[in-house]
Amino acid sequence: MNKPVRVRFAPSPTGLLHIGSARAALFNYLFAKHHNGTFILRIEDTDRERFVEGSVEQIVDGLSWLGIEPDEGFWNGEHIGKHGPYVQSHRLEHYQAVAQQLIDQGLAYYSYISNEDFAKAKQDAIDRKQPFVYREEFEPKQKPAASDGYPIRLRIPKGRTKWSDIVYGDFDVDNATVDDFVILKADGYPTYNFANVIDDHMMEISHVIRGPEFLPSTPKHAILYDLLEWVRPKFVHVPVILGPDGKKKLSKRDGDVDLMDYKKQGFLPEAIVNFLVLLGWNDGTEREFFTLEELVGAFDATRIQRSPAKFDIERLRWMNGHYIREGIGLQDLTERLVEYVPQDWLKDEEYFIDLVALDRERIKTLADAQQLLEFFFVDPHYSPELFAALPDKDAAITGLTATLDILEGFSGGHHELEKALRNLAESHNIAAGKLFGALRIAITGRTQAPGIFDTILMVGTERSVERIRRFLSILRKQ
Repeated sequence: MNKPVRVRFAPSPTGLLHIGSARAALFNYLFAKHHNGTFILRIEDTDRERFVEGSVEQIVDGLSWLGIEPDEGFWNGEHIGKHGPYVQSHRLEHYQAVAQQLIDQGLAYYSYISNEDFAKAKQDAIDRKQPFVYREEFEPKQKPAASDGYPIRLRIPKGRTKWSDIVYGDFDVDNATVDDFVILKADGYPTYNFANVIDDHMMEISHVIRGPEFLPSTPKHAILYDLLEWVRPKFVHVPVILGPDGKKKLSKRDGDVDLMDYKKQGFLPEAIVNFLVLLGWNDGTEREFFTLEELVGAFDATRIQRSPAKFDIERLRWMNGHYIREGIGLQDLTERLVEYVPQDWLKDEEYFIDLVALDRERIKTLADAQQLLEFFFVDPHYSPELFAALPDKDAAITGLTATLDILEGFSGGHHELEKALRNLAESHNIAAGKLFGALRIAITGRTQAPGIFDTILMVGTERSVERIRRFLSILRKQ
């Protein structure tokens, strides 16, 4: 690296932090930390019409949840760092000064064209089946005496503009295809294409890492850098994320929702980070699981792929289940489950920890825990489908009735209970599987649950007897 690595994540507060934006933030963070550089959070809020109240706070909450806090930037209401302010609406004087500099140098001009004349010029190009590229020649011959309240456009020079991208390679663009684009709007606010270049230069950004939707705009940025005689940063455009069908861009319906919705659904930030980084990047091996620290050590921008990445919610659930089973400790898991289950379940902390340990293998998200563990706290409801799941009603009645004799007054452990129930099944000539299946339904109200012996012991033999009696009373009437 020729100069210190400084990268920025620069979201617009026109909505909430979604999966695609979170991945961009993650790639910037990992790249910065891999090179002992600086990760900056900048808020690009110049689109005042689309500003969403509370979105800045949600962006901060989402990044904090993922564990990717900035070294500089706007964080928790404060501007942290010497290159601030880090909110664009607080930096208007910088944009206006550079715009005036370009005017003075003859590199930009005030644009007086009316909306009607602009639309007509564009339609004329469409009618001629030619691309519409705005040039100063479209400006009205008669200009107002004062320029206040009019936008400023960059005067695109003739020639070609070449630029390189670490992922997508070299580009060579004919400037004749690039509009004289607006750099400062009539209200004095900058456009994105102008402000991000000014800010990146003033904040000494070394690498611009962002989504592929900005590829078409990059020639404008490169031209602006060159006209201002500023050194361009290196560009890194990451691949688009496609929906599960691999055909269209990820949408809200497919999973590109508010990042914090994934927290509400019970996904772990460790799993989200691991999942996101593999959407368009790998370390060159078949490895699938990384800690954040391991990713910092392994992250190489040249390993970012050009091809689109496919979002697969089932893979995310599988990965989340792995982290629940093996990525965090039992005590940590239990503490994280606190906000996902009724508070009265936590009165006996030791009992709750034992339940989590018993059913940990089946928990895919933290939100699953309430449904999976509910029968330990609430007596089950027996649906008609459960009775239909019994292969042999008579055998079930016989086996369950005999089980009552074993459980009443039982004081042993897992080994003793298993031995007693297996002997019971053999002595009554009932297949053990049929007996245990009937017991599972009677005690849990489900066809799937943890091992039946541990389940009985955790529910408690007294409550298990009550449930078996209630189930038998209904079963005999079927």
